[in-house]
Amino acid sequence: MDRDLPRGWGMNRTLLLGLWAFSAACSGAATSSAPAERAAPAPVKEGVVKLAEASWAFVTVSPVRADASSAAIQAPARVAFRDGALSRLVAPLAGRVVSVHVRTGDTVRPGDALVTLDCPEAAAARTAVATATAALREAQVAFDREARMLEQGVTTERERLSAETRLAEARAELARAQASVGFVGTGSGTTVVLRAPLAGTVLSRSAAEGIAVQPGGDVLVEVGDPSALWVVADVFERDLPRVREGARARVTLPSVHAPLEGKVESVGAVVAGGSRTAPVRITLDAPEQGLRPGMFGRVRIDAPDASLTLPVEAVLLRNGKESVVYVQQGAGTFVRRPVVVAQPVEGRVQVIEGLSPGDPVVTRGALLLDGAADQLL
Repeated sequence: MDRDLPRGWGMNRTLLLGLWAFSAACSGAATSSAPAERAAPAPVKEGVVKLAEASWAFVTVSPVRADASSAAIQAPARVAFRDGALSRLVAPLAGRVVSVHVRTGDTVRPGDALVTLDCPEAAAARTAVATATAALREAQVAFDREARMLEQGVTTERERLSAETRLAEARAELARAQASVGFVGTGSGTTVVLRAPLAGTVLSRSAAEGIAVQPGGDVLVEVGDPSALWVVADVFERDLPRVREGARARVTLPSVHAPLEGKVESVGAVVAGGSRTAPVRITLDAPEQGLRPGMFGRVRIDAPDASLTLPVEAVLLRNGKESVVYVQQGAGTFVRRPVVVAQPVEGRVQVIEGLSPGDPVVTRGALLLDGAADQLL
């Protein structure tokens, strides 16, 4: 049966089987009376391989051990704007662009005018505020009059309560009108001015004079603060339990000569369905000149404790999804065991499940055992 093997993990199957066959042939030339003992490893049952004594030299067994230096997580990373450091402005109402006040690359301050729009609905929204304000003033006068008349015994409590209800309704209507006009900003008539919500740089601009716009449509201007950046690492789901807020991290970017030091600020609460990763946000210790959103690199995050590790060549990938190792059980007998492992870090891989400290695992020649078993099972 075919087996899928991870790139760079294990020895070349053809080379190992060739070495094993060569060993068996040499042993057969030396002792012709027992050629079967020096032939292929004999499978006992599914997942168990008994290796001939003449082939033991091609297999190295080492106990699995805890390794603090390899207790780290590696993941792809990218430079991104921090929360609140990026703003994309769209039209609040249907209308037309009258003028554009900025170009891509311009530096802006909070409140600077970016785009001026002509939106007929803006006039209606502003009129609604004026109408609601007048209605509230009238309701307040009516309520005050009813309250004085009740004190003088000229009116009834029912009339006063009715005036109080109308006053509350007028206040609610003014609040609704003010909320609506908040989308169009201050001003008069049909003019709406989109202003910069933060200090930063104009990253992109699609607005052009004369074009029609719709509420919530295309982004007209994008503004970002290039000084408010962090690094976002996409950490696999199986590694997330080992990531702690405040853990030290080292970021390597191809465009930056020296690694950047930082710490984990937050761990994403949602795992992406396709990649099975969650974002881990890293704050750098010191600002770095030349960093730009969208840069890609890698990050190494320190894990809290030492963990069981193996050389990457000890772990095989079967059927494209199951990671296995071979554990020694007696002289020349090896049992295939499924394991859960993390991503390789500097030539070693952390074992999350499946092994205990001291288990004797084949660290060299695992592919030879797996290949022989595949031939004879």
